[in-house]
Amino acid sequence: MVGVLWGKIGWVAALASAVVAVGLAPAPARAAGEPDTGGYGSFTLEVSNGYRMVVIAGSGAGYRNGEILIWLMRSGRAALYFAPATVTDTRIDAELGELGRISVEFQPSGLKGKLRSPCDPSDRVIYDRGSYVGAIEFRGEEGYAKASVTSVPFSIRPLIAFACGSSGTGEQFGAGIRGARLVAWTRTRQGRVRLQANQNRPGARVHVEASIEERRGDIRIAREVRLVSPGAGLEFAPDLRFAALRPIAPFSGTGTFRRGAKEANRWTGTLAVDFPGRSNVSLAGDRFHVSLIHALRTKAH
Repeated sequence: MVGVLWGKIGWVAALASAVVAVGLAPAPARAAGEPDTGGYGSFTLEVSNGYRMVVIAGSGAGYRNGEILIWLMRSGRAALYFAPATVTDTRIDAELGELGRISVEFQPSGLKGKLRSPCDPSDRVIYDRGSYVGAIEFRGEEGYAKASVTSVPFSIRPLIAFACGSSGTGEQFGAGIRGARLVAWTRTRQGRVRLQANQNRPGARVHVEASIEERRGDIRIAREVRLVSPGAGLEFAPDLRFAALRPIAPFSGTGTFRRGAKEANRWTGTLAVDFPGRSNVSLAGDRFHVSLIHALRTKAH
């Protein structure tokens, strides 16, 4: 359908690393009728509760190792699902258990579309316009998002965006830095829970992000919350022997760091977060590893 082919699709914990791990990269266009170069497809739609769904599916040579990425997002909240799928040039089939199913076939409109690549504006991508027709059903855990449609237009933009990569943030460390970075993480039976808070100086805004990885059978899930909390959301001593984190909703409670305490009491409190599809996840307690260092969070690049 387009001069971009799908590579491997891999597990990621967050969107930034998804671009790299998924492995979508520009490649020579598939020759007409060539059966063994794999298939791919993508579309987007608005779903309930203000969430937007992005679906990208692909398979390797001979349509082997097919996988689907379903990404739900809404203003600082996101959930990503990776599941096995059958993906060809014209079909996407994925059974998602209690989450629903996607079983659609591409129907071309007979028209061509053109798009300048954001990777290189001098490149133009030419593709077949059309729609996916069939069943698209999604039921997010705890009812956070739902979708039920029978047709959605094909969209090339998610494929191109993933091929180009994404921007991110950086950090600086060293003498003279007044800011602080607090990190707490733990491993569970299903994956990992991680929390990070950055404040570039006492009283400044606090950048807070939390994520959780899970596996439910063949489906791998990453959930994330990112927000900016007022300066009162993090307090820390100049010598970093003490800190208290209390971000705004969907976080609740307080996490307290005491460097001089025994390990079991170093990171305590009631701090928790509501992820999309999984509420009231604890972010403090003796099972967490914790660190507090001087750091400066830099702008996206």
